[in-house]
Amino acid sequence: MFYEADLPECREGAYVFGFQVEGARWDVNSGLEESFPKTSFSIVPVVNCKTVMLTDKEDKTVYQCPVYKTVDRMMTYVFPAQMKTKYPPAKWILAGVAMILDVPGAGD
Repeated sequence: MFYEADLPECREGAYVFGFQVEGARWDVNSGLEESFPKTSFSIVPVVNCKTVMLTDKEDKTVYQCPVYKTVDRMMTYVFPAQMKTKYPPAKWILAGVAMILDVPGAGD
């Protein structure tokens, strides 16, 4: 569990907790990794969300992960999140990896 005192002051953006990765898992040290067997979702730790200018330059260490409001993904797209990865981003695109804001039963 994170407490406000554990986090440095947020000078840009906002701290957000509650993202869950579907189709992969988040590893604090290496970024996106293969999901564990029989585990559909992985909780992402506190994230500092802030806006950045997009460039045409492709970064092979970052996966532009779509974020959706619900697991249905239909008409619930929110924004692309930049997630660190040691694998080519195409791996996660083919796997259909996305972050979900509201996973039924996850907050219970």
